Amino acid sequence: MILTIVFLMLFFIAAGLLTLFVFSVFIPAIKQSDDEMESYVFAPDELRPQENKKVQLADTGLRAVVKCSHSKEFSFKRLEYDGPKDCRLFNGIFQSEFDCLYQCIGFGSCVEQCPQQAITIVNNTAVVLAGCIGCGRCVSVCPKGVIELLPFQTVDRAIPCCAEDDDTSCTAYKKQEKNTVPERKIFKFWRICYNILYGKDE
Repeated sequence: MILTIVFLMLFFIAAGLLTLFVFSVFIPAIKQSDDEMESYVFAPDELRPQENKKVQLADTGLRAVVKCSHSKEFSFKRLEYDGPKDCRLFNGIFQSEFDCLYQCIGFGSCVEQCPQQAITIVNNTAVVLAGCIGCGRCVSVCPKGVIELLPFQTVDRAIPCCAEDDDTSCTAYKKQEKNTVPERKIFKFWRICYNILYGKDE
């Protein structure tokens, strides 16, 4: 009987010590190692919620204009390119697929940079859509310099061709065309849903 009581007391003491070790030493050590691992793998900015990184861009009163016609055609092509679709990389090696070395390359590097999704590619040429706020990111990424920021009131004026070399078969060379800003395509279904939710007429 006494031996049984002694064994029970030893069992409860051992169980208590084990519980104390788990909660005071083992679990805190695991948490600390996880925190240290995260600090090595991730930068502090990466551990913050993504919502904190959102930046509200203000309308600058300017609009991007592409000084290259998307209605152009060429009768002569210098090469067939099937490499990475990056305007700066291509321009650094080949300059142009056609005989005009100044035209828009049309691979869409500016499309990827536009936070407003206000640029599309038509006939291998960038076209600025309604929704541009003039942030200028497309201007800085264009290796040809064919994108220019203009005051909002003057975007519909005639835009000159950017080419300087007369030796080109481009049908739009030096042709003065009035700049038009097409609307962004929005699925009709989503437009109807938006109008129903916010009580707006189509």
